[in-house]
Amino acid sequence: MRSQPRQFELDLHDTTLRVHEWEGSGDPILMLHATGFHSRCWDQIVQRLPDAHIYAVDLRFHGSSAAQGEVDWIMMARDIEQLIDNLDLQKILGVGHSLGGYLTAHVAGERVERFRSLVLIDPVILPRDRYETEPEMADMTPDMHPVSRRKNQWRDCDEMFERFRQKPPFHTWQEAVLRDYCEYALVEVPGESYLKLACDPLHEAAIYLSQAGNNKVYDLLPNLQLPVTLMRAPSVARAAINLSGSPTYPGLIDLLPQGREIYLPNMSHFIPMEDPDLVARTIAEAAAA
Repeated sequence: MRSQPRQFELDLHDTTLRVHEWEGSGDPILMLHATGFHSRCWDQIVQRLPDAHIYAVDLRFHGSSAAQGEVDWIMMARDIEQLIDNLDLQKILGVGHSLGGYLTAHVAGERVERFRSLVLIDPVILPRDRYETEPEMADMTPDMHPVSRRKNQWRDCDEMFERFRQKPPFHTWQEAVLRDYCEYALVEVPGESYLKLACDPLHEAAIYLSQAGNNKVYDLLPNLQLPVTLMRAPSVARAAINLSGSPTYPGLIDLLPQGREIYLPNMSHFIPMEDPDLVARTIAEAAAA
């Protein structure tokens, strides 16, 4: 059983990120989480990598990191570039899920000299034409997105766990992962007896709706002249609304010069939550290669 991570705040030019570090041997592994979650959702995978040196980051607007500014994926990518520079990380194994997968690919494309390999888990890299037109979201504002209406007053993490354990999409998660999510998802509200979500539902909704400029990742993919493992669930229509379906462009593997794909037809978008053993083995294989 791994000990609790060292936690520290990293001050960037206009925000502060919370970083969790598990010390270990080998090249560093940098883990970036999905929209609406936090870095401790990786805990069950970290436990299965007992000797690895791992950094897991709460992205801007998430967890214990700050939430300054308007939602912008490119800005969030710049945050991670600054983090890499400030910590002087070299030979990184980049691991990202969903939004974190997009950010990992984007940052590695910009700073490929800092990376040795990537594991992209159902990254939000849409088909190129969908960055130009998203009919189901074209006229939607954050307060109109279903995510903005998440329950946001909680007694404690036990209430949250019991509410979610039988409810899609959480009902397919391993219970230990769901426990970790609930344990670190809530923060105190000054002057109130209830807890609220650390990632405000309006911020989460805005992230889903903020695709402008994200197609730049296609210009960066040719730079990824390093091994990339792509784990992908089945695509579904309206993935921006049906959050259990894969948002990943099915042809993405053909654009990765040294890519290999692990297609998982019986899994949902929440691959790390449903099978942390598989994800940990895949990361260990990438680290050993």
